[in-house]
Amino acid sequence: MNTDALEFALLKAERRVLEMQTELHGWATDDRDRRFDDLFNLVADPAFLLVAWDRVRRNRGAARPEWTGRRPVPWRTGKASRHSSTRCGPT
Repeated sequence: MNTDALEFALLKAERRVLEMQTELHGWATDDRDRRFDDLFNLVADPAFLLVAWDRVRRNRGAARPEWTGRRPVPWRTGKASRHSSTRCGPT
C-alpha cells in the first residue's frame, strides 16, 4: 500500500473532522438548548472512524503502567467456574 496515500487520507479526514467539530461547536454555542439527535451518523462517518483509529493506534499509554504508578488488577476474584467467560461481573 502506498503510505503517502494513507497519510494524505488521514490528513484529509482530520481536516473534515475538525470542520464538523467546529460546526457542531458553533451550533451548540448559538443555541444552548439545541439537541443533537442524530449523532450516530457522525460517529459512523468514515473520517471520524479513521481519525479515531489513528489516535487509538498511536496511544501507547496503556502499555506503560509506570506512568500512573498503578498496575492492572484482575477483576475476577475467587475460583473461576467453567462458565466464567459468559458471566458479567465478579464470580
